[in-house]
Amino acid sequence: MILQESCGIVKVKKVKKSNYKLTNKNMNDGRFTYGNNAHEKWSIEDAKELFLKALKYANDDDDCLCIQDAIYYIKLPSSTFYNLIKRFSELEYIKKDIDLAVIRKINKGGLKGKFNPALSIWRMKQLGEKDEQKTDITTNGKDVNNTPIVNFIKSDDENK
Repeated sequence: MILQESCGIVKVKKVKKSNYKLTNKNMNDGRFTYGNNAHEKWSIEDAKELFLKALKYANDDDDCLCIQDAIYYIKLPSSTFYNLIKRFSELEYIKKDIDLAVIRKINKGGLKGKFNPALSIWRMKQLGEKDEQKTDITTNGKDVNNTPIVNFIKSDDENK
């Protein structure tokens, strides 16, 4: 806010806040120029290093039971984690590996009795696992024919 004084009356004028951080790059009189890329500090190498650290944690630590635990471990805001995935599509594969590591732990815990089996199944479905459904259709050895068979039969009423 900016205070303006005119004729002994103080007026408060609201000023829009800038979403940009001030740096020496792309500056014009102490302000960012429109359309600069100063906010893009992440490189694919830096992001991949952090994602691999999260994957290692998800694989090695038994306390990591959701992707949020792995994100918290690398001290990265969740929004930044998902924005990096949008920006660098190859990070999606590492995220999927983190999810699969979590699913593996939950599955193993449910099978060994460490976790409630019903809750383990529910959690794995929440993480993307699906029940495999197979439908077996048999024809008792007969051929399947999609052509309907229509038989015309004369009735006795037509002959009279």
